[in-house]
Amino acid sequence: MFSYGRAKAFTSWFVTNSMGRLDDITLEELHELRKQTEGEIPRERVLVAIGRKQGDHIDTLAERHGVVEKTIRNWLDRFTEEPIEQAPYDEPRPGRPSKLEPQHRKELFKHLQDPPTELGYDQQAWSTKLLLHHVKEEYGVEYSKGHARKLLGKAELSWRTARPRNHEADSDEEAEFQRTVQKNGPS
Repeated sequence: MFSYGRAKAFTSWFVTNSMGRLDDITLEELHELRKQTEGEIPRERVLVAIGRKQGDHIDTLAERHGVVEKTIRNWLDRFTEEPIEQAPYDEPRPGRPSKLEPQHRKELFKHLQDPPTELGYDQQAWSTKLLLHHVKEEYGVEYSKGHARKLLGKAELSWRTARPRNHEADSDEEAEFQRTVQKNGPS
């Protein structure tokens, strides 16, 4: 049977020994690594290491970063198992290769930053349907609507379409406005 006293002793031992994961790394090295780290999750891992190096407890770090304690321990283990520059990053994962060549993907994201009218389309804004058409015509690649939404999201564009009319607009006020505009004529 595991008693409360033994559990407390184990917890104390574990907290002391898990700090050893960062013994060979200075706080200054971690702060420098944070500045150089790209990506939200890798940066989060470095912040966990900084917090731990400053004496924060595993449970505190887990709560602060919105993950379970096991994840915090796994992140800290990376700093003993891998060179410090690689510790924040995941290994490349296998997956389906991209349908677009890297240079075409870069070109596509550049196109998405401009209005479609600059590429000869009639629409003022990118939609999933227009993106799918453009990718098929320009690169000979077909994607699903879901993937088109992901691409628009990665380009930091909204895939939602604009409403042709304000859903809260009062139709009487709108008609009055149109009569006023017609009376005044074009400026």
